[in-house]
Amino acid sequence: MLTFEKVLEVFNDYLNQDDVFEVVTTKRGYTVMIWEEKDEQWYGVEHCKTPELLRDALLEGYRDFSEQQLTHNRRSLTEDEIADIESRCKQLYDRCGE
Repeated sequence: MLTFEKVLEVFNDYLNQDDVFEVVTTKRGYTVMIWEEKDEQWYGVEHCKTPELLRDALLEGYRDFSEQQLTHNRRSLTEDEIADIESRCKQLYDRCGE
């Protein structure tokens, strides 16, 4: 059974590296927030009612982070880079189910 704790454990390394993606606990559960450094404000907020929603939000953030790390927003990903990112996302997804 997937739990919030398992999802956070699997994505811990990623969350420690990404300084724009934040997971916070609220009275209503976990919320994913995205920080815009230039404007100094939150521009994305997603309430995750279930561990599956949290996992999916973090996978999307991980994809974006990985792409930015490779391209620095200066070029498109190559097919090999896309395949590598998708492979790493699948590994994270599978680890959540263990």
